[in-house]
Amino acid sequence: MPTTTLPPNVQLVDADRNAVLTNFPERGAEPASWWSSAAKRAAWHICLATKDDSAAQPFVVYQREFIDVLGPSPVLRVVAEEKKFPFAHEAGIWIPKTREVFFTSNQFYPEDGARKKIMISKISVPKSPDGEYKWEVVSPTPDILTGNGGVNYGGGALFCSQGQGNIPGGLIYMDIKPPYATKIILNHFHGRPFNAPNDVVVLPLDGSIWFTDPNYGVLQGLRPKEKLPNQVYAYDPKKGSLRAVADGFSRPNGIAFSHDYKVCYITDTDAYDGVGGIIDQALATIYAYDVVKSAASTKPDRPFVLVNRRVFAFADCGAPDGIKVDLDGNVYSGCLDGVQVWDSDGVLIGKILVPGGVANFCFTDPGVLLLLNEHRIYEARIRAVGSSVRE
Repeated sequence: MPTTTLPPNVQLVDADRNAVLTNFPERGAEPASWWSSAAKRAAWHICLATKDDSAAQPFVVYQREFIDVLGPSPVLRVVAEEKKFPFAHEAGIWIPKTREVFFTSNQFYPEDGARKKIMISKISVPKSPDGEYKWEVVSPTPDILTGNGGVNYGGGALFCSQGQGNIPGGLIYMDIKPPYATKIILNHFHGRPFNAPNDVVVLPLDGSIWFTDPNYGVLQGLRPKEKLPNQVYAYDPKKGSLRAVADGFSRPNGIAFSHDYKVCYITDTDAYDGVGGIIDQALATIYAYDVVKSAASTKPDRPFVLVNRRVFAFADCGAPDGIKVDLDGNVYSGCLDGVQVWDSDGVLIGKILVPGGVANFCFTDPGVLLLLNEHRIYEARIRAVGSSVRE
């Protein structure tokens, strides 16, 4: 598609400008309206190759194949907003049968208490492109302490609970209808409490549950000292078995399987120090693994394991948090400048710019994403279809 035919809200990055900078701006040189804290303003390297009017052109094309991902008329709009607390932070669990997305807030101090709290909410997704979204806070019974990532599971929602104080974190199942009854699925590794489970995904090939466990809950004062390394686990609910399946991370965070389940992507958000700061030289990396049946197993139902660890991509702004894949194998991750998109070779092909960044997000209907932006939820309408939409 020639540049002149691009929609007005799409910008094409010039290859030469992207490769060579004639000068490096001082930190804090980006528009002040993008950031709400000094720590985030330190990330001056946001979109150096893009135009100054990024707010009017939030869709950024680094490689022309991203034009096909976007389609002929991409749209980005705010569909929900809450100024009192950061209501839209993590999870993003799409429930097709009820047309609802469940999500978790960031940590905040409620007016009636001194202990940090994380709220769980849901938002209804309209069928029409210009329909109205409606969101509300839900109250799980019993409560899910400091919930974080989540996934559609067993007709309901499966959340990561980071735990709080002496109450350990783990995986908690929640019904999606009032009174939103909850059940603890898992809360320890053979007697040792998890650090703070962060994100979770299901491998449909065998029904196993895979989740990350960084120490953010410890760094943020939610939990006592770590009892385990920062690593990744797989739980088989049929057998009740739990395995550590990947280690060597600083802070494993988002996790997703490829559209064909042959690759597992895991993000390392070491660049986020957990208390609001950014460490430029730290890991902001997506690692890829091949998903294969264990070659060493002597069992007829050999478990799936991760092999051939390699760097898939490095985020240029902040760190890659939540991660998803579309049916063409492109990989999406929430970063400090919005959502970044790589092709299956790890080449950055485009971005969806969102002021203040995106921690997590989800695909809903074909061609629709909901982006969680702390005090706002954005809807992005593009051509691509999320791999989870088919399930």
